Amino acid sequence: MAIAATTPLPQPLAVTAPVTIDFANMTLIVRRPDAAGASAKLLWREAHQALVKAEESGWPSSTRFVYGNAPTKSEFAHATPGENLTLLFPVVVGTPAAKVYAELVGRPGLYAIVTADRAARIFLGVAFKNRL
Repeated sequence: MAIAATTPLPQPLAVTAPVTIDFANMTLIVRRPDAAGASAKLLWREAHQALVKAEESGWPSSTRFVYGNAPTKSEFAHATPGENLTLLFPVVVGTPAAKVYAELVGRPGLYAIVTADRAARIFLGVAFKNRL
């Protein structure tokens, strides 16, 4: 006897995205890549809108946070929606996340791999990396 799954499996799509560093506010800003295809751009827009709605609703308990992950620490910060479809990863001075932030911005070539779910139209996570 086979049992059918009631929860659909994620349909992830990963996109390499540029990162801007806001040193004054200790924030990593992830931008939608200009070179992304039309379907990836639409998915990004819809996932960003879902994040805006969650923020406007006061981050209800049903919200799935979009975490930033680094090679040395997973889930060091969570995203908030920014202007022009950006994802903002603010970090507070003196926290463990600040150490991860310093490691990331202290090396050249910072970029992000953003994963979104094509079925649910939400962001799944962001992995920050440095080019060698």
